[in-house]
Amino acid sequence: MQKATGRPVGRPASAEPNGLARTAILDAAEQVFGTQGFDGGSMREIAQLAGIAQSLLHYHYDNKLSLYEAVFERRAKVILQVRKDKLDGLFDSRSDVSLEQVLDILFMPLERLIDEDRDKLRYYVQMLAGVTISGHERSIEIVRRFYDPSAEEFIAAFEKVLPRLTRERAVWAYLFAIGARMQAHAPNNRALRLGANPDTRRPYKLLVDFVAAGIRAICTE
Repeated sequence: MQKATGRPVGRPASAEPNGLARTAILDAAEQVFGTQGFDGGSMREIAQLAGIAQSLLHYHYDNKLSLYEAVFERRAKVILQVRKDKLDGLFDSRSDVSLEQVLDILFMPLERLIDEDRDKLRYYVQMLAGVTISGHERSIEIVRRFYDPSAEEFIAAFEKVLPRLTRERAVWAYLFAIGARMQAHAPNNRALRLGANPDTRRPYKLLVDFVAAGIRAICTE
C-alpha cells in the first residue's frame, strides 16, 4: 500500500529525496507525463530528464503511479492552501462578501497560485485537463483526493453568498465555472488564433463577470 507521497509504508523518512532532488524528479515527471500521458511516459525517461539513476528513482517512488500521483499532490496542496487562506481571509474581514470576490479567488491565474512561470506550468495544465475529463478510475481517484477538497470550499462559499442557491446547483455552478476556467489557461493559443486579445490577464477578468451572471441565473426563486 502506498502513502500519498509515493513512499511505501515502512520505508524510512530518510529515504525521501531532498528538496532539490525531489523538485528535479517532479519537474521531470510533470514534463514527461504532461507531453506523453501516464501510459506513454516512462520511468526511464523521467530519470534521464531528472539526471538521476533509474534505480534511485524507483527507490524514492516505488512505481509509476505513485510518482504520477506525487506530481498532482505537489501542485494541488499549494493551490488548496492558497485558495483556502484567501477565502478564510475574505470571509473573516467582511460580512458582505460578493460572488465576484469569491470568483476572483477561484480564477486567480495558475502562475500566481503556484508562483511558477506560466510557460513551465503548461505540462501540469495538460495533466490536469486529462484527469479532469477522464472517466478512468485512476483519474477519478486523483481528482477525489487532491481536488475535491478545494471544490468543497468553493461550493460552500457559493451557498454562503447566495442563500437561494441550492446545494445541487452550487455543485453544478462550480463544475461549470471550472470548465470555463480551463479555457482561460489552456496552453493552445486557440483564443488568440480566433482573434482574442493577447493580454493573458484579460480572460480571468472576463471570467468573473461571465460566471457570476451564469450562477445568479440558476439561483432558485
